[in-house]
Amino acid sequence: MYDELMVARASELYEAGHTAREVAALLGVDEKTVRNWLSGGLRRTGPRGRADITDDRILAFREEGLSYAAIAARTHMSATGVRMRVYALSGRRRPGRPAPKGA
Repeated sequence: MYDELMVARASELYEAGHTAREVAALLGVDEKTVRNWLSGGLRRTGPRGRADITDDRILAFREEGLSYAAIAARTHMSATGVRMRVYALSGRRRPGRPAPKGA
């Protein structure tokens, strides 16, 4: 994972007149990575959400006792996507994953 210093350095080089390809070569990263950094910085962590499916809606379905598969069928998401969203909202760790640093 790249840190914010690399993103800042890429921005400085780009603003100094270097192309994205030149910045990538100077920093030793892929050009797509540099373009991503320049368009918005670091990617956010955690599960990607669907804007049209609110967190409250998913939690309400879960409180009704619906399974992940049943919620997935109603929301047109995958069952895994629903489960990961519920895990993220409840603060529950994903199975098989180590505890995050500092937790």
